[in-house]
Amino acid sequence: MAEGRGAILGVLHGPDARAFDATTGHGEHLAFSDWRAVIRDNWGDYVIVAEGDDPTDAWVARSPMGHLPCYYAEHEGVVIVSNTARLIQATGVPLTIDREAVQRHLLNINARLASTCLHGLKEVEAGHQLCLESGHPVTSSHWRPWRFAGREGQVDELGRAPGLVRERIIDATAKQASGRNHILLGLSGGLDSSILAASMAAADVEFSCFTLVTPDGAGDERRYARLVAEHLGKPLFEIEERCDDIDITHSSAAHLPRPVSRCFAQSGDRIQMELADRIGADAYMSGGGGDNIFCYVHSARPFADRLLETGPGIHAWTTAKDLALLTDSPQWKVMWRGLNRAWARSRDYHWPLERAFLGPEARSVAQSEITHEWMRAPPGELPGKAQHIAWILGVLNHLEGHEREHARPTLWPLLAQPVVETCLSIPSWAWISGGQNRVIARQGFAELLPSEILERRSKGSPDSFVIDLFESNKSRIEAWLCEGWLAGQGLIEVDAISRRCRQPQVHRDTSCWKIFRLVDAESWARCWL
Repeated sequence: MAEGRGAILGVLHGPDARAFDATTGHGEHLAFSDWRAVIRDNWGDYVIVAEGDDPTDAWVARSPMGHLPCYYAEHEGVVIVSNTARLIQATGVPLTIDREAVQRHLLNINARLASTCLHGLKEVEAGHQLCLESGHPVTSSHWRPWRFAGREGQVDELGRAPGLVRERIIDATAKQASGRNHILLGLSGGLDSSILAASMAAADVEFSCFTLVTPDGAGDERRYARLVAEHLGKPLFEIEERCDDIDITHSSAAHLPRPVSRCFAQSGDRIQMELADRIGADAYMSGGGGDNIFCYVHSARPFADRLLETGPGIHAWTTAKDLALLTDSPQWKVMWRGLNRAWARSRDYHWPLERAFLGPEARSVAQSEITHEWMRAPPGELPGKAQHIAWILGVLNHLEGHEREHARPTLWPLLAQPVVETCLSIPSWAWISGGQNRVIARQGFAELLPSEILERRSKGSPDSFVIDLFESNKSRIEAWLCEGWLAGQGLIEVDAISRRCRQPQVHRDTSCWKIFRLVDAESWARCWL
């Protein structure tokens, strides 16, 4: 940079306890001499804007795992950059719905690509930079997960891994909570939220907990949540979810360029906002993303990784046995699939596509058409780590589109950059042992949580709540979809949706989730018409 001029938007956390908060102006003065050095030495939720060597050039760089969005559009010879799509629209850029992009989103709601679901609007992805050379935008990566997930980046001594994971999570929790008076934590009593609760207590963060309860036993985790709250000496609010709080035609993502909100979450959002008002909380904290960073996978890829790393023998055999126990599959099947994956020409990962209730055009879309550069394994790298990276990418669409975010921020310490980098550096097969998942995380927090939580194998599910929501809104859902924008664009199978909406109630029915992804997209689309 010619004179080292630039601006930092958002929050940076340095290697020590100090933070620079550009949203409030609080924090230490930050000398801005080289934006690459700022990225190298700090992490957080930020976007950096810096001038280039030429007066007409500029750089816009987004933090690797930061949650501050950054969108851009070209209009009448000008490149407009903003953290909100609506602000770019307000400048006169005609943002219209991109039909093909919406179809790609419906095929995989986890895929977050540089292209949004609006024509002319793109995103500077996490870990990427936008270079404006003579006014023309060009994007590239400044951070790549393979630096940590690759063989050269793996931890030298696996025995250190649990301690490293614990240290990184507690440090990230303390830094994200810095400056907050009181935080409201969602605590299910599952491993991920319990680890975050233990980290908050270890970091001396002031917080209260809440757990959501559904009438069905599968969604009632109060016993586990109570164990953790009592162990840590923190208050726990137990609140039942309410279908009456939900308007299926409302989109909490109306301001976003993708239909990433989920209508069933409106109840939980309302509960959190009311509770935060009552107890005076100034932020929310979530253990979301734990399954993703702790490599909670059910495929044969970890066995393929172990086979490629150590060769055939007792170590590979043990990993195959662990995977068979974890997935309740025959060991020979795990080994056969792992062998095929190990010797496959490509070790890339492709997201599975969900074509249910979509129109005939969706059947011609291949998995390889909806991918991300980070999921392509470099030569010689391992297939299990490609899936681990894909799992982390897949959670990004679920961190926004919540009604509660308009009043208070939600903090996601498990997805902080130092935590993600550390977890990526741990071999995929090391996360499973004895038929248990997320083993490294369990070991790291063994001294901070009750043994019943650490040994827990079950996971709560909102399935019953979603089914009840569907059953009480079937006729409205049918009309909303079959007479809406998606139907008019030929993106959905109207007859199949009508038949499903007129069926008697089915217990344990996954089709409700598939229908609701269409409802959410329809509600979002009508906000942009």
